[in-house]
Amino acid sequence: MRIAVAGKGGAGKTTISATMARLFAQRGYRVNALDDDPNPNLANALGLTAQQVERLRGIAREDIMEERVDAQNHASLHLTIPFEPVIDDYGVVGPDGVRMLMMTALPGAGKG
Repeated sequence: MRIAVAGKGGAGKTTISATMARLFAQRGYRVNALDDDPNPNLANALGLTAQQVERLRGIAREDIMEERVDAQNHASLHLTIPFEPVIDDYGVVGPDGVRMLMMTALPGAGKG
């Protein structure tokens, strides 16, 4: 199952996402949490330590994914490497076993 949370800024998306991720993990589900916000805060909301947050590296989509177009001209994204190495190289395992990845991050003031 995949669950995406989207909405207006300040609506509580990060808080809801972190709570859902930890609750599902506590119930025995395998959870991969992906923060794709330009100002990522999901790691903090999940309760990752400062060392874990520091280890997270933003992943550029083009580093691990490619776009494929089918015969009906529908585009979709596909991993170019297996998922486990993505977690190992870019992610961390946080409280309750939630595996966290960060897709984007602000490059710094004036660089975005």
